[in-house]
Amino acid sequence: MYKIINKNELKKINQYNWFKTFANPCYGFDVKMDVTNVVKYSKSTNTSFFINVLYLITIGLSSIEEMRIREVNGEIRLYDKINPTFTVMTKVGLYENAGFKMIDDYQGFYQKAKEVIEVVKNQEGVKETYNDSDQFDDYYMTCIPWLSIEGMTHPLCDNNHSSSSCPRICWDKYRVEKDIITGENKYIMLLNITVSHCFVDGYPLTCAFKQIQKNFDEIDNILNKI
Repeated sequence: MYKIINKNELKKINQYNWFKTFANPCYGFDVKMDVTNVVKYSKSTNTSFFINVLYLITIGLSSIEEMRIREVNGEIRLYDKINPTFTVMTKVGLYENAGFKMIDDYQGFYQKAKEVIEVVKNQEGVKETYNDSDQFDDYYMTCIPWLSIEGMTHPLCDNNHSSSSCPRICWDKYRVEKDIITGENKYIMLLNITVSHCFVDGYPLTCAFKQIQKNFDEIDNILNKI
C-alpha cells in the first residue's frame, strides 16, 4: 500500500527539482558499524548473522519516512512497507537476486528468509532476467562476506529515476577492531547506504545509520520482544 504525494507537497521541493535534473542523482555514505551484539546474539542462538542483519537493517531503514519514498513512472509514492531484496550465491557459484514481501514479525521474517535463501542456493542455474521487478517497493541489498572493505559504489542507471529512488545497501565481512577509548575488542562491519538526493538528504540518511546502529546494539530486546 502507498499514498501518492503531490510534488508540490514535498518537504523539499527545491531539492527534488534540482536533483531531478541530474542523470544520476544518487550518493551514499560508508559507515563503520559496531555489530558486536549481533555477532554474539547470532552465535548464542545459532541463528544466521546475515538474516539477523537483514532484518535489523530493513526495519531501521523503514523507520525513516524518506527511505520509503519512490518515484514510479513520474508518480511519487510513500509506501507503508518496503520489501527486502538481496543477493544469494547459488550452488553453481553465481549470485542470484532474491526477496519476499516484508514480514514485520522477526520469527516470520527469519523463517521466510531462510526458506528463500535455501531455494536460491540450490538453483542449478540463474533466471533468464537479472531483475524483473517493476514495483520498486524494495530495498536492494547485498553483502560481501569474503572481504573487509573501506568503501564501495553501486551500479546505477542514468536517467531512470524510478530505479534510482530505491536505496542500495551493502555490507562487508565483519572484523575485530580495538576500541580506541575502552581498549576493548569489538566486531566492526562497513555499511554502505546509497540513496537518491531527490528525496533523501544528509540528515535522514544519518538518522537511518543511527537507527540501524541502535538496532544492532539492542538486538536482544528487539528480537526477543517480537
